[in-house]
Amino acid sequence: MTQPYQPQQPRRRRADRHAGRDTQPAAPLRAGYQRDEEAPLPLDGYDAAPPPPQPQPTRQAPRVYAESDYHPPRRDPTQFSQTYDDYADEDYLPPRRWPWILLTLVLLAGFVLAGSYFLIPNTATGIPGQMRQFSAGLVDSGLDLLGLKKDEPPRLIKFDTSEDQVQTGVKTVFTFTADKPIQGIRILDEVGTEIKGVAEVVDAPNNTIWTLTAILDKPAVTTLSAGILVDKTWFQTDKTIQLTIAEPTAEPTQEPEPTIVPTAEPTEEPDSEPVTTPGTDPAAILPQQEQGQPQAQESAQPTPTQTPASLAALLPVFTPSQEQQQGAADDPQQTLPGAGEDLVGMEEPGTDSALDTVQEVPAWLQGAASDGLDDPAQLPGEGQAGDLPDDLADTPQDADALDEPPVEEPPVEEPPVQEPVQPAAPTPMPPVTLSAAEGQAPGKFNFTETVFSGARRQADYQRAEALDMQGGELYTYYPGGVFTFRGDGLRQNAAFGTADMALSQMSVHWQTDLGSLRTASGTVYGMGWTGQPAIIKWSVEVRNGMNIKDDKKDVKALKEVIFAAQDGKVYFLDLADGQPTRDPIEVGYPLRGSVTVDAFGRPLIAFGQAVSQMPGKTGDIGYYFYNLIDQSRAHFINGRRTKNQQQYGTNGAFDGTGLFERNTDTFVLAGENGLFYTVKMNTVFDFKNPTSLSISPETIYLRAKARQNDNTVSVEGSPAMYGPYAFYADKQGILRAVDTTSMRAVWAFDTGDNTDASPALDLGEDGTLALYTGTTVHARTRRGGEAVLRRVDALSGAEVWAVKVKAKYDQAERGGLKASPVVGQGQIDHLVIFTLNLTEEGGAIIALNKQTGQEAWRLPLSAGAISSPVAVYTPDGQARIVQADLQGRLYLIEGATGQVLHTLDLGGAVEGSPAVYNDILVVGTASRDNHKMYGIRLE
Repeated sequence: MTQPYQPQQPRRRRADRHAGRDTQPAAPLRAGYQRDEEAPLPLDGYDAAPPPPQPQPTRQAPRVYAESDYHPPRRDPTQFSQTYDDYADEDYLPPRRWPWILLTLVLLAGFVLAGSYFLIPNTATGIPGQMRQFSAGLVDSGLDLLGLKKDEPPRLIKFDTSEDQVQTGVKTVFTFTADKPIQGIRILDEVGTEIKGVAEVVDAPNNTIWTLTAILDKPAVTTLSAGILVDKTWFQTDKTIQLTIAEPTAEPTQEPEPTIVPTAEPTEEPDSEPVTTPGTDPAAILPQQEQGQPQAQESAQPTPTQTPASLAALLPVFTPSQEQQQGAADDPQQTLPGAGEDLVGMEEPGTDSALDTVQEVPAWLQGAASDGLDDPAQLPGEGQAGDLPDDLADTPQDADALDEPPVEEPPVEEPPVQEPVQPAAPTPMPPVTLSAAEGQAPGKFNFTETVFSGARRQADYQRAEALDMQGGELYTYYPGGVFTFRGDGLRQNAAFGTADMALSQMSVHWQTDLGSLRTASGTVYGMGWTGQPAIIKWSVEVRNGMNIKDDKKDVKALKEVIFAAQDGKVYFLDLADGQPTRDPIEVGYPLRGSVTVDAFGRPLIAFGQAVSQMPGKTGDIGYYFYNLIDQSRAHFINGRRTKNQQQYGTNGAFDGTGLFERNTDTFVLAGENGLFYTVKMNTVFDFKNPTSLSISPETIYLRAKARQNDNTVSVEGSPAMYGPYAFYADKQGILRAVDTTSMRAVWAFDTGDNTDASPALDLGEDGTLALYTGTTVHARTRRGGEAVLRRVDALSGAEVWAVKVKAKYDQAERGGLKASPVVGQGQIDHLVIFTLNLTEEGGAIIALNKQTGQEAWRLPLSAGAISSPVAVYTPDGQARIVQADLQGRLYLIEGATGQVLHTLDLGGAVEGSPAVYNDILVVGTASRDNHKMYGIRLE
């Protein structure tokens, strides 16, 4: 483009523009520039004349396009010649070698892969075996992509039974494990005769683990072979078992022996004179077997399937002392404490109290005492100090008492020998009958109920043997600790024994680190909700039969703390020091529910799974049963819909905790899939020879819903039970009572919103059965912002009273009542205590009168709380409430007034619930920087 003010050249004509090269000169190579005018010299100086002013154009001249604008410059067509020297300065580039290196490595890897696949046998182990397995996987993947892979039939990997010697007439369980799904199993003997039995898949829907339960009726020594069903074709595998079938040994008929029951500690012959307290006759505290009575423990054989003897049989038999014998004529009805009353009134050696009298135990405390009579070897004056409970054996004798000279007693006449006094057996709970009140019949709620056994509907189902769930001390076979969430089927509390708490304070006794686990939605830590530990004092027979560490087996009266954590592990700790008693069980998925232990004290536990979606995978989800002899998985209840399980809900988690009903050997459970299960366990276990345990579960479940959506049938709480009746509520808020004999609801009650807290039952002296429950602020009440605490008549479903509490909505369902209530005993037997979250104060503990619902006291919690409170009682019945909040603070509260006596900061959020054994409380935290299990001393 030319300068705007230079003279314009004449415009070329169109004809000239398209003329040939012959008639037109060549275009210039470059655009022309006007020569600069010669400036006068000197250019700059003191005498230089100023430049003349340039006239300003009145208007801007139009742009002029030169010829060069239409014809851009072109390179001169004349080519220059190139010589060798023109490239002399260029760098030398070597040839590229990396393609050849890469090709060499690929070929080398191919040779190694081919060599490992063809030269290494498929049975090799170690590093060669791993190489063979890796190469085979690559080859199979390649063939599969090309469509050339042939599907291999399933192979039976394992075929075994728990014992190689069995008895006729006894259930024998055979286990089949295949590498791929199979459709059925069978067992053939040496002559090809099929062994009849009940086949059941364990890991549905994978169908790779099966069990066959058979009763062998003929004695023999035979070889059994396993067969599998694949695509409607039976294949007999090479897996065999050499089995000896023998008839049971006939019991002697001359002198029938009593049935042996498990003892909390072995009864040993003392190797020294018994140590007695002055003023006490040793004969008053010696067991019957040390006074010349026959011992029955050496020859009698237990029968695992029979109904257990009364709890009194677990305790030693007492002979009255001289003082008691002298007063027997005046008071012939005087007896020693019954089963579960323990050594209340008997204090430690060296205290001011003597053992020559036994105080009367209040009724509220029966079954809640410490380590006394449940362990004959621990009685004072029997054996050495090592035979005492561990909380008494280490207590030194009072020095002044040891230095006192013996006091000579005046001679007394020998009293007549009387028969030993048997301790009184616990009184069973009275039976009750339920009937719906007006407006509480299930039909009013459009209930739809279907009973299933597997995939088969059961019309007009009736249980052959009715369940009879007992509460309190009668829930377990012997008083041995906290066996399940909130203690027993009544779900009233989670504390065993008593504690003096003279100082009314708490201190950290021990602490143990827990782990974390990353899920698809984030990382979880420590103990989640509900997360209450179980604390079990095993019988000596069971303890010696389990895989407990040797140094812990030697601990007298070992109490084992068992809990399931969110890092996917089940931990086992010693209550005394917090050290592991055995390796944890690794499930691999977060666990939030509480562990429940077999109510007979057999080595069997159960717990629920909370999450199945992990980074990159989704696994099974359900409820687990584990055999603690070898920590093997005994049974699994799938929480998802399968061909053998029909359900409305899609959530397969189990946050609630089931109950072992020991009278019929049945397990009772409700899940977030909305199903209510009863599982006949058919447990086979010998206390005298505790080397194996087997179960043959038979499951019946109820699918039910009212006028509600399918996704609101979820049950997060734990069912409560009394006799044959189970009580639970769902996410919609439908509370119901189910008769487990017919598996049908007797009555229903609409609480108004989601109910997560487990209901608590309380039997009154007048025969009434109260049910205490409460709601969260969720979908139905989020606008109103009120949680409702209630007492419902459990016999009819009628509301007795209701108390509304302001609370906030929370998407995680944490607003309102998440914690299970405490039903007061002893000093607070007129109160029921609720802990609420996200109230106007942040959280609150509210004590209500059982009869009227009137508020007795209220304690604000600024941090809020979802952990269930626990009540701890002193020997005289005074109550202390321990409550943990979401900032990790523990509150010790006077149960009658609500006064805070002491606080202890753990430094991590507490979501799970505590459990108490005598004066030791265990509770876990769930914060990122603090996820531990703590042992807290109540002082």
